[in-house]
Amino acid sequence: MCTRLGIILIFLNLAAVSPKPFTRDAQLTPATCQACHPIDVEKINIHLVPHSHDDVGWLKTVDQYYYGNQKRIQYAGVQYIISSSIQALIGHPDRRYIQVETAFFWKWWQHQEDALKRQVIELVNNGQLEIINGAWSMNDEAASHYQSTIDQFTWGFRFLNDTFGDCGRPKVGWQIDPFGHSREHASLMTQLGFQGLVIGRLDYRDKMKRRLDKNLDFVWRGSANLNNSEIFTTMFPDFYVTIDGYCFDVLCNVEPIVDDEKNPDYNLKKKVEGFANKMDQYESYYQTTQFLVPMGGDFNYQAAEINFSNLDKLINGFKAHKKYNVFYSTPSCYIKAVNDEIARRSLTLRKKTDDFFPYASEKHAYWTGYFTSRPTSKRFERTGNNILQAMKQLVTFSRVKGDDRESSITGLREAMGIMQHHDAITGTEKAAVAKDYARLLTQAIKDAEAPAGVIIGNLLKKSFQNDVDLKLSTCLLANGGGGGGFVGKLTHYVRLPVEGDNFKISGPDGDEIYDVVHSMSKFDHVKESLKPTSKNLVFAAKEIPPLGIKLYYVEKIEGEEEFRAFETLSENDYFGTDENGFTIDTNTGRLNSVTINGLTLNITQDFMYYQGYSSGGRVSGAYVFRTTDKQAKLITSEKLEVKFIKGKLVDEVLQVYSPEVSQVIRVYKDDSGFIEFDWLVGNLQQDSNAGKEVITRFAVQNFSNKGVFYTDSNGREQIRRELNKRSDYDYDATDDPISSNYYPVTSKIVVKDEERNLEVAVLNDRAQGGSSLGDGVIELMVHRRLVRDDGFGVGEALKEDEYGKGLYARGQHYLVFGPITTEDDGEKSAAAIERDLARKKLLAPWVLAVASTEGPFSSLENTKSFINFKFAGLTRPLPENVHLLTLEPWRDDTYLLRLEHVMEKGEDAVLSKPVVVDIENLFTGFQISAIGETTLGANQWLDDYEREEKLVWNDNAPTPWMTLDENDPLKIELHPMQIRTFIIRVEAK
Repeated sequence: MCTRLGIILIFLNLAAVSPKPFTRDAQLTPATCQACHPIDVEKINIHLVPHSHDDVGWLKTVDQYYYGNQKRIQYAGVQYIISSSIQALIGHPDRRYIQVETAFFWKWWQHQEDALKRQVIELVNNGQLEIINGAWSMNDEAASHYQSTIDQFTWGFRFLNDTFGDCGRPKVGWQIDPFGHSREHASLMTQLGFQGLVIGRLDYRDKMKRRLDKNLDFVWRGSANLNNSEIFTTMFPDFYVTIDGYCFDVLCNVEPIVDDEKNPDYNLKKKVEGFANKMDQYESYYQTTQFLVPMGGDFNYQAAEINFSNLDKLINGFKAHKKYNVFYSTPSCYIKAVNDEIARRSLTLRKKTDDFFPYASEKHAYWTGYFTSRPTSKRFERTGNNILQAMKQLVTFSRVKGDDRESSITGLREAMGIMQHHDAITGTEKAAVAKDYARLLTQAIKDAEAPAGVIIGNLLKKSFQNDVDLKLSTCLLANGGGGGGFVGKLTHYVRLPVEGDNFKISGPDGDEIYDVVHSMSKFDHVKESLKPTSKNLVFAAKEIPPLGIKLYYVEKIEGEEEFRAFETLSENDYFGTDENGFTIDTNTGRLNSVTINGLTLNITQDFMYYQGYSSGGRVSGAYVFRTTDKQAKLITSEKLEVKFIKGKLVDEVLQVYSPEVSQVIRVYKDDSGFIEFDWLVGNLQQDSNAGKEVITRFAVQNFSNKGVFYTDSNGREQIRRELNKRSDYDYDATDDPISSNYYPVTSKIVVKDEERNLEVAVLNDRAQGGSSLGDGVIELMVHRRLVRDDGFGVGEALKEDEYGKGLYARGQHYLVFGPITTEDDGEKSAAAIERDLARKKLLAPWVLAVASTEGPFSSLENTKSFINFKFAGLTRPLPENVHLLTLEPWRDDTYLLRLEHVMEKGEDAVLSKPVVVDIENLFTGFQISAIGETTLGANQWLDDYEREEKLVWNDNAPTPWMTLDENDPLKIELHPMQIRTFIIRVEAK
């Protein structure tokens, strides 16, 4: 146990003279690389799209899928898919193929000879090989956070841009397998400069209705706030796999086409007729004469010549067909053909403005369980993102000083890209694969953190010192993660496991007040060697500088005992301050009321569970959430065991529901705006061979939200939900009234009482499923442990164990309430408070420890003489409604910078207004010498994108995007929900 610790709090944020015009890199110059076969306007045109859907982990690990081992699990080897597909294209200019997952393609590329690389580049340049989507993986759209989605697209784009130039720049999104589709993802696609989006999974009733209405092609408005957020979207008539009878892949048991009429097995005519019959069925599904037909599936094309030679024969068989023109195509060519026909025939496409959640593949099969599956993995992914942001910012400051450490974060960039995959963050993989994901991310974090001690030491060192390496200690684990770009001074409460009762905490502003409190749990569920101490040292690290570092020196001292043990609740008591606090009902041991910013509401909270359906038919599993009953059951109806601590800084109430469930409700006395719920749930025992799906449920008394609630979309814009209702189709909620009303909650879930101008929200620290099943009710699912597989491919039950017991998960919820709307008088709306809290708590500072028992840090005096206790990366905070989304080293001597407006229109009287950010002389360590604006993925200059001819839908020509003011390029204007991306060059100050 460390008795002395130098604790470094890192909170890294950003924004950025007299800049010069940016010298354009060759990689970002525009080009024309599309090669589409001609359309026959007198016929129906069948666009055959050869593809392989290659999961970046699912039944096998990422590496097992790439190399092809573990054939007993699944016959799949991606290296062979890519190699054989490339060879099948060479020398056959009519053929087309699309490449999707950049993680696999990059791995393959590293092992190829230069001669083959040149051939691949030529295939990309001539349009035979089209790069689609371009992200590191095909990300999930429910559990993924927008920051991680942007990052993994950007990293994939960088490899493609460096390798292929503009012809490798994807123009179409390809999201054919995620289990439902988010509006925010559609918005991001438009900001990436994509022309269209292909989706795959939507509710089976929605799909049937779209077929009947000829609405498979439509225009999707991805944002309620942004201009130019509409994107052409399409889906396959059936699924993303080849239609029955025409999968000629080695994985399929289909007879090849025999086109020799003299051969007794001749079948070309029969194959053509069968294919035409299927196209006749599709004819009633489309407005236009363009049909998008996939020719591929999971891990197809391992022997690609077999596929292509048969497709060649099929296409040749249609050469003289009177009705159908069949040819190889790509999504880009399909979208261009549809656009041309829409314009030629003056057709109008329908518009969609919400999303495609929840997804049901059949009756009783609502894919809403994966919103919560593997909760510790979902939290670990968030931690990885925080550390990645912190290290990118640290490496930026290090490189400016001449010490380039970018290679240390490459692995974490890639691991985080893998974690976004729709079978990774979702928790829908096999247990062995989940462990491998954790292994990859753990190692990547270790590698990324390795130079942190040196970088931080050099930022804090006195000017006369040589390099300083702060030896980061393992006696304190990283707390939370690292920096998400908060741009103001921050107060963060630090909790350290300690032995002893008396300490001295010295910071740059003097000694700090602290509490020593009892830990919430004995942690009986973990190994003895991993158990923390029974005591926590709590203090407030105040005014951490924007994009900055603050150091505290902690010493164990002699003195009067300060330890605050739990007391037993004997009567109704109030915890907190007059402004912020809560009461506990002594008769039940449960929450009774909450006060926030002086307003008191009667709010109760309880833990309950649904019994996962496990009888005949579709059961509850990793993907599907299906309940046995139509009501949740209490974890316990008995009075709870309740203990409390009242400290100088914090009041805490421990509630024990059962051996499976406990919780600490916490209020910090000098922090306003929220109450924290720190829950621990695990070792879930199945009842009657049925699964257990645990929820936390908040209930606001005398509250009328009239069946309407709101959830975030990937951590950004809110989406309106209405109980038992869908916008695009009719459905009967009586069969599955719970699971059919569950939605993904990435950041927050909200209910509003319009008559009282009152909004109540619960924020979470990871993606979860949630709903509002009654007036004033909010519930979130925190953990699930099930006994049967739901039959969608994983082949094993979601039954996580650790240390010989059912897995425990720990997490935090934050309760917030306030006015829906405010006057222009400085009072913040509830939405503004929520967004501020999300950045402060969910992208928390990175807490590191330095052993200080010997050497230069052996005493407070030595430490002060050696290093400074504070570093600020910004000369001033950014505006309150501006978030520094990205600051990272880029190629050569450039850096990537993103700024975003964090509010939606109308959310706050003041903070929802446009804002101008002056980034001149903003950074303490450098100034910007050149700046250029790009699209969101940093792979195309924005003015080059503006000059490109755009596809126009429904006569709605896109408006010009906001670009830099040539006369004052360091004044950046941001409108609600706008993200702007820049490549900059800098000079050290």
